[in-house]
Amino acid sequence: MKRLSLFAFAAVASAALPLSAAAQARRLDVDRLPSSDVAGARRTLVALDAQGRPAVMLLRIEKGQLLPPHGGEGGLRLITVVSGHLSWGDGGIVDPAAERVFGPGSLIVLPVVGGEHWAAARQDDVLLQITPLRDGSIAPDSAREAP
Repeated sequence: MKRLSLFAFAAVASAALPLSAAAQARRLDVDRLPSSDVAGARRTLVALDAQGRPAVMLLRIEKGQLLPPHGGEGGLRLITVVSGHLSWGDGGIVDPAAERVFGPGSLIVLPVVGGEHWAAARQDDVLLQITPLRDGSIAPDSAREAP
């Protein structure tokens, strides 16, 4: 009986190996995901939360495009500049002289009540990853670092 139990365990374990191999990380081809145009940019949903709301999205802004002033109360948002140089401004009136430029790797924290802001791709194409954290908050150490 003990020999049969060991055999059964070995059979189950070996059958599970292909499943664990299939669970390995894989590259996501975002160019093949459905996208939609939003205010002068291209939005691609990458992941949804348990309620079906966007959890991670990509936003592509082509060189020369401007996302006009917009804002909302959608919760904390983390915006990562994946590529390009994002021109960012706060407020309801576009003023290129007041813009700050964020290069690749920059992380922008947009507060829960973000007020109005605008974004532009003045130098090159820009790719952003946006992660809304509707019920989240910035870590205390990060909050001290944010200007």
